[in-house]
Amino acid sequence: MARLVVISKDVTAPPLELSGGWMTIGRADGNTLQIVETSVSGRHCEVRLQGEELAVRDLLSTNGTFVDGKKISEATIKPGQMLRVGDVDLCFEAAPANTELPGTSFISKMLIMNSAARDAAKAAPAKEPVAEPAAAEPADDSKKFHVLFVDDSMAFLEMFGGLCNEYANKTWAVHTATSADRALALLKEKPVDLVVLDIGMPMLDGLQLLGLITRRYPGLKTVVMTGKATEAKRADALTNGADLFLEKQLTAEGMKSTFNMLNDLVSWAHLEGFTGALRHVGLQEVIQMECNSRHSSILEIRNAELRGQIYIEAGAITHAAVGSLTGEQAFYRLMSLRGGEFQLKPFKAPAQRTIESRWEFLVMDAARATDEETVLLKKTPEPPAPGPEPEKSEHVAIGEELIEVATYDGKWKPAASGASGGVKPGPDAAPGGSK
Repeated sequence: MARLVVISKDVTAPPLELSGGWMTIGRADGNTLQIVETSVSGRHCEVRLQGEELAVRDLLSTNGTFVDGKKISEATIKPGQMLRVGDVDLCFEAAPANTELPGTSFISKMLIMNSAARDAAKAAPAKEPVAEPAAAEPADDSKKFHVLFVDDSMAFLEMFGGLCNEYANKTWAVHTATSADRALALLKEKPVDLVVLDIGMPMLDGLQLLGLITRRYPGLKTVVMTGKATEAKRADALTNGADLFLEKQLTAEGMKSTFNMLNDLVSWAHLEGFTGALRHVGLQEVIQMECNSRHSSILEIRNAELRGQIYIEAGAITHAAVGSLTGEQAFYRLMSLRGGEFQLKPFKAPAQRTIESRWEFLVMDAARATDEETVLLKKTPEPPAPGPEPEKSEHVAIGEELIEVATYDGKWKPAASGASGGVKPGPDAAPGGSK
């Protein structure tokens, strides 16, 4: 298999075995070939084997990409030619005979495994004479969500676009563009539901393109996703109308979470609940992502009755306010809402900081309180269990069993015969009934 070999002294890096897909070269983690050298940019360039030649694209590197000593933005080299990234020299070697398949990144392996699983399922004999019908693909693209990825890296577009196609299960139509002019041309050609932009692009960067798109296509959902996230860029993106600002993820779990957020954003109009946080991603997930990334932002939450804010500062929740409530009470009140909208806004320091507890404990307490409230709401009041019947007691009205024997008006006088239904006392009866 053809490969790129680092030949500079004092630089240690394994040979890059070349396959058919785009591969990145740079100093940062996540590159197909990582070269830890100060002159190499975090994401320096990308290469792709095309037949017996190697296509090379510079990714706005600081110190440039060179072929045979000439600085290039794009070029094609042949076996034996030299490629230099920063101050590091590499040699493109032709494929030796009888070589095995190259090692692949975990993302390529994921795509290969998914493809192999589908092929195996097609090749496996059916257990029943009539196979179950497969999930039908929409008859036309109009029934799919059209998502446009704009990034100067072909490797990223190929990799992440492929993963999103896998995760979406035929509900997305993915379009890609490596430049602003190509992205604007695609937006003219067909309706798009979501645009995902990188910031670092040649000629017109992602933030400028975001401004053009929001002016020309108001209401179109937009996301800025970059590998070089800073608070300044985050504030600029949200101020210019981006619905989300995301940092590119390097792990499979992170990429799946990113897809879930994008999928919820593009499909939120057809669901109920909080805007942009519907099925897979809720308020808790947004707070978790903001705090884990140590971002600073204001999470504004509102419904028809109230509006409140949760302040996230360098990954910590420092203040919350809604109505007359502040602090943790306000946070729990906002987290208990069952419907409405939320929006991430650029951070501005609150007038006071009223929360000191760690965000993890706050979110757990809010979730516990919501669960308990849900259980109480679902319980129907049961009628009280019948208790033992009280023992029947006979009540005797005054006068029914009393016998008038005498009256007193200063002197005792015998009662009249038959008075009050009584019986005339005998001669031995004493006045007042006493002997």
